[in-house]
Amino acid sequence: MHVIRRSELEPDLRPDGRTVLSLLDLPVDLPVDRTGILYVEHPAGFTEQRHYHQHLYEVFYFLDGADYRVGDAVVQLAAGDLLVLEPNDAHGALPVPHRVRLIVFHLPKVPGDKVEVDEGSEPPEPEVSR
Repeated sequence: MHVIRRSELEPDLRPDGRTVLSLLDLPVDLPVDRTGILYVEHPAGFTEQRHYHQHLYEVFYFLDGADYRVGDAVVQLAAGDLLVLEPNDAHGALPVPHRVRLIVFHLPKVPGDKVEVDEGSEPPEPEVSR
């Protein structure tokens, strides 16, 4: 898991007036033949069943503040923050008193890759490629 805090990034002020923030430069050693981009909206008080993905990276860009459980950690995220989850990172949304909007990127998009986590069980250790 990686958290990129927008408030900690240095903007690149371009001569033409644009401001650019480089949010992520993520090397992935995976064949990517398909990518998914989702707009997600959680209602106030929503709790998500913890789960993980066996093969895909999941990148969340938060439009609103949110709390997530990743592994054993509770991560508080602000609007503009990025949360990068690697394969086998168990995670789920925790309830907050407002709706949460986010953009989710799946790299690569792998249908059927989601595995629900029963309390007391954890995802397998990632395989090491040699």
